[in-house]
Amino acid sequence: MADEQMTAGRPGPQSDSNRILAALGYPIWIVALVMVLTEPGKTDPFVKYHGWQALFYGIAVFIIGLVPFIGWIASFVLWVVSIYFAIQAYNGKYFEVPVIYGLAKKQMED
Repeated sequence: MADEQMTAGRPGPQSDSNRILAALGYPIWIVALVMVLTEPGKTDPFVKYHGWQALFYGIAVFIIGLVPFIGWIASFVLWVVSIYFAIQAYNGKYFEVPVIYGLAKKQMED
């Protein structure tokens, strides 16, 4: 039910390539950076949404990974979670990553 409320009024992905691009941004944050800097991330709302959210998520995982031992474990766990996010994006769903969404939303509005 929450997914239905979140997707109301939001356009879905326009093509399979946009869904794949959005999905790849979560486990590989460099792809997310490319998404937000290139044409699909500037014109397609679905790619823009997932691009900014995946970019901030990837940066957070990278920073957490800099902390010795505990950070490495947490970073690995968060990377595994990013696979789940990638599957959700590939299925054309909008979802909010806690804390990260607030940062990404500010960038999406610009």
